[in-house]
Amino acid sequence: MRRVLSPEACLLLEGKRTHIQKGKQAALSSGAASSSAPLSIERLKFDAAGAEAEAASSTVEDGDPDAFADVTKRFAAGTFVEIRRNDTRAFGVVLFSTLTDRKWMVHSLINRGEIWPHQEHDVHFHVPNFVSKELAEQCGMADNIYNKEQSEARVEVMKRMRNFEKDFEFHLQVVLESAREMDFYSRVSHPDPTTWAPITTQEAADMLLGSHTITPVEMLAVQSFLLNHGDLYVAEQRRFLQRMRFWIRPRADVQTIKMVSKMVIDNDPAIDAFVEKARTLILAARQRATESFYEPPTKRPLEGVELTETERMIVRFLRAALRTTRHVQINPYVVPYAQIIKKMGLYSPEVFADSTVHEVLTEMGVLAPWEDAVTREEIRQKEDNLVTMTPTTPTALVPEPLGPEDLYTQDVVDSLRHDFGDLPVYVVDDWGAEELDDGMSIESIHSDPEHSWLHVHIADPTALLPPTHAIARNAFNMAASRYLLDRTVPMLPRDAGFHRYSLAQGSGEPEKTLTFSAKVNASGDIVEYKVRPGIVRNVRAIKYDVIDNTLSLPSVIASYPFLKEAPTPERPDIATLDPATVDNLRRIHQVTRKLLSGRLRAGGLTLALPQPELELKPRPLPESLMGGLGTELHAFRGFPDLVYGIRHTIEVGARQMVSECMKTACRIASMFFRDRGIPALRRTVGPMQTERAGGIEALMATRDEDGVVDYMTGVREVVSAPPGRYITTPGQHSLLGVPENEGYVKVTSPLRRFGDMFAHWQIKHALLAAAGTKASPVLYAEDWLANFGEELEARELEAKRLERLQAEYWAHLYLIRWQTDPAAERREFDPLQNLTGTVLSVPLMNPLTKNYSCKVYVPQIALRGQLVELSPETHIGLVDEVPVKIKESKLGSRPMLDLVLA
Repeated sequence: MRRVLSPEACLLLEGKRTHIQKGKQAALSSGAASSSAPLSIERLKFDAAGAEAEAASSTVEDGDPDAFADVTKRFAAGTFVEIRRNDTRAFGVVLFSTLTDRKWMVHSLINRGEIWPHQEHDVHFHVPNFVSKELAEQCGMADNIYNKEQSEARVEVMKRMRNFEKDFEFHLQVVLESAREMDFYSRVSHPDPTTWAPITTQEAADMLLGSHTITPVEMLAVQSFLLNHGDLYVAEQRRFLQRMRFWIRPRADVQTIKMVSKMVIDNDPAIDAFVEKARTLILAARQRATESFYEPPTKRPLEGVELTETERMIVRFLRAALRTTRHVQINPYVVPYAQIIKKMGLYSPEVFADSTVHEVLTEMGVLAPWEDAVTREEIRQKEDNLVTMTPTTPTALVPEPLGPEDLYTQDVVDSLRHDFGDLPVYVVDDWGAEELDDGMSIESIHSDPEHSWLHVHIADPTALLPPTHAIARNAFNMAASRYLLDRTVPMLPRDAGFHRYSLAQGSGEPEKTLTFSAKVNASGDIVEYKVRPGIVRNVRAIKYDVIDNTLSLPSVIASYPFLKEAPTPERPDIATLDPATVDNLRRIHQVTRKLLSGRLRAGGLTLALPQPELELKPRPLPESLMGGLGTELHAFRGFPDLVYGIRHTIEVGARQMVSECMKTACRIASMFFRDRGIPALRRTVGPMQTERAGGIEALMATRDEDGVVDYMTGVREVVSAPPGRYITTPGQHSLLGVPENEGYVKVTSPLRRFGDMFAHWQIKHALLAAAGTKASPVLYAEDWLANFGEELEARELEAKRLERLQAEYWAHLYLIRWQTDPAAERREFDPLQNLTGTVLSVPLMNPLTKNYSCKVYVPQIALRGQLVELSPETHIGLVDEVPVKIKESKLGSRPMLDLVLA
């Protein structure tokens, strides 16, 4: 029946509540299956931590911000798992998984005898095939036991878990003794007292237990030892289960933690002296902020106040507390900083989080009021180069001798370059774009008017940069350029000559490209393709707005909720395009519409949800206005000019035209590798998933001519797509409408994405091999490439996480400033007084506090938030719109918005 019915229907047949029924509102429920036995304290604590994480999520679809966009991992029935949330830990065996509220929930039989639902990222250790799938299935799916078979199966599973737990307890003692005898921390910590050092669980096990083959129970004992000592070893924030890596705290940090903690416990007078000095600084800063609210940002040294060395140590302690850590470890900073801040008596006594610490440091003058806690955090856990860029195949791409500081002295594919002559190439981008990677051109086939050649010309920095260079390794670690609100951090250094590879430089010189060409028929099919190093000579830069106006195409729609009128953009006059250019652009538009139609026939779609888009002046913010990384105090005044906008559309008009060209190039790249048997990093997204029979069909039926559907329709139909990931063979990309036998390789942004540049090296090597070098077309072996893809993906996700969280940080900061504006009472309008929240998730109860909360989206400000303080009598359903008001905007490293019913 599970193959026929949706999981929601299966739960109903099992007597479980589904909370939300289609077309109806439902009363709030705790989410626990009905059971005659009360839930254990451990289960209540575990569920409470999960409820808080679910509601707190704002920029992330997954409930745990620590697990941002982690790749979904299926745990088969019979797998042993160790699950952790905050300070709650349990051993279990997976029984089954269900798609619940658009996330996969694992249901495990815990060693205490309960069945706990948990998310996949709660798993921190697993042993496949701990028991057979058949035995796991015999345990049943409900909390209650209904027959003898279920009882006997659960007894057998728990017996095996208990034996495993006994072995674990024994080996944990062995690990503790070994660590004590060898003074493990002193041996593995970095000799530089200020430097972090990485260590994997495997490396720690080899040191603590010897070089014999480590058993799973021994590995778990070592990992538990490291996790249980959060004051010394910090677990990797993301993809811990894949990487199994920890960061060893610097000796100076450990010493600071010990000293400040002892001072707090002993009620040391130095703490009181620091608190009084901080109070004076904070109150003066608040007065300064009010007086200078409308002034431009300035900074000067704070005169008349000196910190003692002990007080500087406390400041360093507070700064270190801002670093994000996983909640599964005890944070050694929380209790001491909570006691220190509480003594100040200037902040809310409910909860002292890292957002409060950030506020304290800002108001003391250590950090600037415009210095965000997301991207300005001191980077001390520096990534190692876990992979080497040296090709696994001899190649003309890396001629001998070529060292780590050597750039190419000549173009290795110069003889293969196709000269496109005077063919017009159009580089289309936004006003103020910094890295112009791509251009497009159209070529008619006079003998075959049903077909056209669409050429996508991509900038070619690999004409200068080999994969063995130190710049390439640094680019890999960075993964992508950072386009932040207050600055851009380029992936390739601007002083190394790579700027000249940006297209449309206006120098009049021929420009080198890697060009992807598609022969497109009237149905939007790619019937032939070519990939060639190219030379383009007739390049013209045009802005999106110019094309939209000329071709009468739709433009991006934006609104400004806090302004009476939209700001007038500071842009040059709209240029006039010559007739030949207009004709070429119109033909490109026609071809890209055909390509789009082809992808839509294959199931492509775009989920549209307006997002905040802020503008900051000055940009970049000068580093001289920042607080720096030390303990010096400053007097800050004023604030940068900040405009709060909302982008309502994604890709329309000229933007859609250019985007379709780029998607076509990425499809061609995958075909190129496919047809030559070359493993490459394909971006894949599996089939959409739903909890409701017919949900996907209902969603697809709402697509408009551009394939766009309202995000809320996906919520209503409980439809989601699995996270994207890299694979080395052609795979489906369901959202783009790319079939499994085609695949998708990103190649269009080599100036700002390392993966694209890496694919260029692979392509050039294959072309050189085909041109007669007699080398294998495979530059990197598939097993090496798979490992490389995992590391690259982790870095790319981190780059995206920083950009998204920083955008939300500034949006929340704008809300705080709007609410604290000295002139607030004289305003003629206030958009925050008429907010509505669209419900995104089933309300969950915190079993300990008995409070209900859920995720909502506030369209007036285009932000997600958590709707808190809901009563059990409140009737609320998915995508219901309810009146809300802001309770609190929280900054810190994870910005959050708390709302209550209005």
